[in-house]
Amino acid sequence: MDHGFAVLVTAAALLVQFVLYPYIRATPFLLFFGAVMLSGWRGGWGPGLLSAGLSAVAASYFFLPPRFVFSVHPQDLLSIAFFLAISTLITRLNVRERTARAEAEAQRERLQTLFMRAPAIIAIHRGPEHVYEFSNPVNAQLLGGRELLGKTVRQAQPELEGQGFYELLDRVYQTGEPVYGKEALASVGDPAHPRTGYFNFVYQPMPGRDGRPDGVMVFGFEVTEQVLARRSLEHTERRLAAITHNATLGLFMMDARQQCVFMNPAAEQITGFTLDELRGKPLHEFIHHTRPDGTPYPMAECPIDRALPTRAQEQGQDVFVRKDGSFYPVAFTASPIIEEGKATGTVIELRDTTEDQRKQAERERLLVELQEAVRLRDEFLSVASHELKTPLTPLSLRLQGLERSIRAEQGSPMAERLGKEVEVMRRQVKRLSDLVNELLDVSRITTGRLKLLLEEVDFTEVTREVMARVHPEAQRAGCELTLDTDGPVSGQWDRLRLEQVLTNLLSNAIKYGAGKPVHLRVEQREGRARLVVRDEGIGIQPEAMGRIFNRFERAVSERHYGGLGLGLYVTRQIIAAMGGTVRAESTPDQGATFTVELPLRPVSQP
Repeated sequence: MDHGFAVLVTAAALLVQFVLYPYIRATPFLLFFGAVMLSGWRGGWGPGLLSAGLSAVAASYFFLPPRFVFSVHPQDLLSIAFFLAISTLITRLNVRERTARAEAEAQRERLQTLFMRAPAIIAIHRGPEHVYEFSNPVNAQLLGGRELLGKTVRQAQPELEGQGFYELLDRVYQTGEPVYGKEALASVGDPAHPRTGYFNFVYQPMPGRDGRPDGVMVFGFEVTEQVLARRSLEHTERRLAAITHNATLGLFMMDARQQCVFMNPAAEQITGFTLDELRGKPLHEFIHHTRPDGTPYPMAECPIDRALPTRAQEQGQDVFVRKDGSFYPVAFTASPIIEEGKATGTVIELRDTTEDQRKQAERERLLVELQEAVRLRDEFLSVASHELKTPLTPLSLRLQGLERSIRAEQGSPMAERLGKEVEVMRRQVKRLSDLVNELLDVSRITTGRLKLLLEEVDFTEVTREVMARVHPEAQRAGCELTLDTDGPVSGQWDRLRLEQVLTNLLSNAIKYGAGKPVHLRVEQREGRARLVVRDEGIGIQPEAMGRIFNRFERAVSERHYGGLGLGLYVTRQIIAAMGGTVRAESTPDQGATFTVELPLRPVSQP
């Protein structure tokens, strides 16, 4: 193609030269120079030399005398040689220029490709108004894909107004000195809704032909994620430093050679050493080198130093050595640091347990004293109960004899007056006897001597008997007793203890019932006997519900209601001994409900 072009151009030059020959007779090679120039510029050496050769032949045949004859006079050889030399020079210059242009174009294309594919923000502004000449895809994407080329930076990026970037571009253009920005905060993107980010950038002046700045090249990276990540890391490091600095536990860190690289203030206070004194030194040789008996403590036997090679957490208690040589007990945890599958160090938590051991010894001493006090109290209650019960029995018998004598003299004023006095005495003796029995029960429960005599018992029948027994007491209190039952409920229980439970619950209901009815229900449900005692009295305050079944606990003031606070405790222990449960529910000023559930047959004890 290029050689054909050379032939065609040479033919055209021949034709024009032929037409103009009368006017340019003295310059037969004139137009052929143009043909050689065009051929060399287009095709290089081959077409250029081809055109030069064809031109020399054509000129000698058509224009050098004798014309139209392939014959050259010796005097024309110099002209032909000069023409060929000039043509060769022209072709060489064309080839050089053509090669230079091709290389420049290739370089420009490579640079264009590099800029277009670069993962950086690249833009070129020309002139004092900073007109966009180039913008790569990263810059275009950052700015939302808006039209940029041919616009000034103020037109293309109005969101930069007031952020100082226009002024930086002006300064670079005017002074020719580059400007570097690091983690500069900028609002970019949609002018209506710009987003904020951090950028590293360079504004580089671009010199023109006269050496003065003709434009500014912008090169940058968005580093928002890196800045935020670094700040988050710095924040975390500050928090971690605050935690370790204020921690009351001693914290150490050893490297892979088991040398100290960190210790917090608590560790310095515990050991007496400072971090500067121990940094880069084996921790064991300073704080754990000797046993309390004075013998050396080898590092190989130390559980703390064992955590690193075994890659396992070690916990325990030991005795360490302070800087002054004194020993102190500690609790420790040593945890290996594993990074990419390699053990690179150890973190040690240390707590001085001197005060803990002192407090534990004090607690143990107080516990022994308390147990001894409880033992003495229980022993006293047991002895006192027996001593009190001894005179009560004959006193009760004497009162019964006196009651029989009064009934024999029934009708006389003296007998009527004595009868009332004896009744008061009988109630007081019964009250005292009940208290003594409760104390005896507490003593038996505490010492594990509460025995049960199980027999076949009708729960309903026992309930009726106890209701009849406490009926006079209920009448005096103005409480009506009612029983709701579906019939007999039989099971294996201790009859006397069951009567004691019923008596305690009914006495409580009458005492706190405020003269209102007391309702009882006995039923059998799902293989268990169930007793419900409900009064409509003063009720139980919520804060007292959790302690009414404890020893010597009362839900109300003893100034208004007598008793030692043992009845419900004894009740719960008896019910528990027979494998049952008792619970209380109450709303203040609306009464209380006690529910007892017992298995019909004894529950085997594990």
